[in-house]
Amino acid sequence: MTRFFATLVSIVACGLVAAGCGSSNSDNSSSSNTKTQKPAAAAPKKSGKTGAVSMKNIQFSPKALTVAKGTTVTWTNDDSVNHDVTKTSGPGPKFASGSGNLAQGATYKQTLTTPGTIKYVCTVHPGMAGTITVK
Repeated sequence: MTRFFATLVSIVACGLVAAGCGSSNSDNSSSSNTKTQKPAAAAPKKSGKTGAVSMKNIQFSPKALTVAKGTTVTWTNDDSVNHDVTKTSGPGPKFASGSGNLAQGATYKQTLTTPGTIKYVCTVHPGMAGTITVK
């Protein structure tokens, strides 16, 4: 009889351990799914609109860019000479990076919120011009 109870206790103990393991795996799986979903909720960072213009070979590339209202455009000097970005016409406030102040690797950012076509130039290099259409 004692041997019967010892066997019964072993069976019950194994069953509880197995059930506990199964429950733990289920909880971990659930936690893992929740953690995976949280970064997906952080997706609004992706909705931050961006545009890029390179300054290389004494020209803006692309020369014409179309972006959505609220987009932040980043100009990057990928050239070996200094450049600048100066708005010459179009909707919204005037903007300028300075005069020839963007050395190789430097960037200038501007958020565009008013629909229309904006024209801009590099004041250091005649003929270096670009447009951005904001929709």
